[in-house]
Amino acid sequence: MRQSSVTWKGKGTDVSPLDILTAQIGRLLRHPAYRRESVVSPLLQRHLPNDAGYAWNGEASLRERLGRAALDAASIDHLIRNVQAELVRLRGPSDA
Repeated sequence: MRQSSVTWKGKGTDVSPLDILTAQIGRLLRHPAYRRESVVSPLLQRHLPNDAGYAWNGEASLRERLGRAALDAASIDHLIRNVQAELVRLRGPSDA
């Protein structure tokens, strides 16, 4: 099995990849430049909630929904990398 390319630098060693994915999606949803329709990855877009913004507090329901999706390790890794790529893209210069 291939090792994940995603690393976790948070506190604690018992953090699951699903928890990392949920936290990363939360960061993305709270980013001021986030627009759901501009997300590149169709797989990521399929798992993003429709609501967003600073007041979004649906991490628990998102984690539960992602858990029910029964994603394999490769899919979770793919989603985490895509969330990180979206965050980098949102921090970059505008395409204007």
